[in-house]
Amino acid sequence: MTEQVLEGTWEEIATHAQELAGHRVRVTILPDKGFRKPNKGMLQVVRQVTEDQKDMKWTSGDDTQRLLREARDGGMFGDEL
Repeated sequence: MTEQVLEGTWEEIATHAQELAGHRVRVTILPDKGFRKPNKGMLQVVRQVTEDQKDMKWTSGDDTQRLLREARDGGMFGDEL
């Protein structure tokens, strides 16, 4: 088995007991001070953005400057103005 690092609560590490059986392991107790709960609000925002962009057409950034100039010159409003 190659060296690997598992980090989490004891309960999370214990779920790997079967695959670690018979292997040498090292357990280091980390201070609680550095443990942070996941930012569930931000994770939800990232999931929503990913979902919103799922069917969007990808475009390269090569035309960004030209498109911005056209928009600033009124191109985004058409001829009706």
